[in-house]
Amino acid sequence: MGVRAEITMTNNLDRLEHEILDGLLDGINAAAERGLLHAIDRVPWDEGTLAGTGTVERATDPEEGAAIVFDTLYAARLHEHPEYNFSKDSNPNAQGKYLESAVVENKKELGDIIRKRVRGG
Repeated sequence: MGVRAEITMTNNLDRLEHEILDGLLDGINAAAERGLLHAIDRVPWDEGTLAGTGTVERATDPEEGAAIVFDTLYAARLHEHPEYNFSKDSNPNAQGKYLESAVVENKKELGDIIRKRVRGG
């Protein structure tokens, strides 16, 4: 005569995957919002039009990501010409590459935001 035990496990991996992806999506969007604030702090400022167009196109799919957008006719020109002599009167942090530098220089903070949301924080 022997003893027998059956062991089973309930698989909640689908639920867990859903929670992780939701956290990732939330983190990407939160990081983009924070990146926008860093970029606005560097935008050349005359009347505030450029800074006022700064928005985040929120991610709906973690694989596509979110986008930080400045939408004026001159946004790209000012961004791509850091050699311009930007007035520091209204914004002492005004510079070209205002978006790129904001994201690159704060990548650890932005990554931490995403990691925290994925972990459920």
